[in-house]
Amino acid sequence: MIEQMKIIFLFPHFLSPGGAANVVLQFAGALQSGGHQVEICCAKVSKEFRETNPGIQFNELKIPASNSIVYWLFFPFWQLKINRRLNAYKNCILFPHVLPSNWWAWMYKKTHKQAGIVWYCHEPSAFIHSTTWIDAIPVKLMKWGAKLSNPILKRMDITLEKENDAVICNSYFTKGQYERIYHRVANDVIYPPITVKKLLPELNKENYILTVGRLSRFKNVDLLIKSFKTVLNDWRGGRLIIVGEGEEKINLEQLTVRLGLEDHVCFKGKVNDEQLADLYQKSKLTVICSRDEPFGLVPIESMMHSTPVVAHNSGGPKETVDHNVTGFLYNDEKELIQFAKDVIAMDSDKYFKMQQACLEQVVRYDISNSIIQLESVLQKFTSELQIN
Repeated sequence: MIEQMKIIFLFPHFLSPGGAANVVLQFAGALQSGGHQVEICCAKVSKEFRETNPGIQFNELKIPASNSIVYWLFFPFWQLKINRRLNAYKNCILFPHVLPSNWWAWMYKKTHKQAGIVWYCHEPSAFIHSTTWIDAIPVKLMKWGAKLSNPILKRMDITLEKENDAVICNSYFTKGQYERIYHRVANDVIYPPITVKKLLPELNKENYILTVGRLSRFKNVDLLIKSFKTVLNDWRGGRLIIVGEGEEKINLEQLTVRLGLEDHVCFKGKVNDEQLADLYQKSKLTVICSRDEPFGLVPIESMMHSTPVVAHNSGGPKETVDHNVTGFLYNDEKELIQFAKDVIAMDSDKYFKMQQACLEQVVRYDISNSIIQLESVLQKFTSELQIN
């Protein structure tokens, strides 16, 4: 029997939708429903997040969000404020997620050795260990600051990471990245939670390709737009629907105009859950062009709505998309174009079989499986750290 635990989630902020934020909210809600004491400690939380998650206790730190220069310029000051807030929590597990919330926990433990930390590693601190992420920082001053300080930040990150008592990775790809960078073995892999709805294959698909995600350089949506122009040569009346906001939106809209695709590419911006579900349901195909995506919820969400996926042959999608069964994994632009054409031209029987495979595949990622694993891991370390 699982004993009640007190778990303090640490997360940078809840100001805009995102996969990592959704993971925290899903895990927190499920653990709370299981009888555990749960709080989420973050810099800021928007009114929208509070309203859509009324049962979750958010504890705002009242500090600048980490996407601001002010936060990084006065980081030591904010950390002292964070330490004072964390002092109020006794006999609990600190459960940090993405940067800088992992640093909050690690720095706190430097002077509070009794703290128990289990890190849910979405990816090794991206803006430190990934040149792709650093190059994608939209504010030039912050980008150059990250580049100049990178050697110091890397050393600090690797040193601080040793404060963890346990590490859970969100995919086997991330586990490999974690072990390569930190030279330590991760304790477990637990896929991010998603509530899988039991749906039937959608028979009335519409003529559009869907992509979902933040419009940043990392997501490579420009590659999809360029490839779509070639796909369109054999697909009269086809459309590309792009869901998401981000710093690259204006550049992507301008690219669409230069390629003469204004009548075939639709930027939907931010949509609600109901609208997104409908877009997945009616889409002929979902495409993800980001490389080395740590996990990626979009392929799972797409398959749940019986929509095949084309994704780059790397990262989390390589684990979740079954090549030639629930979609395709491409290696270059030529394959991306060909696989998209293959799905669009697929006969109804083969397409229906792929839809059924999607629905069968996605069941393994249901939150009921993830939460059982998570409770077990947290309980183990609660016992080992003598937290009660």
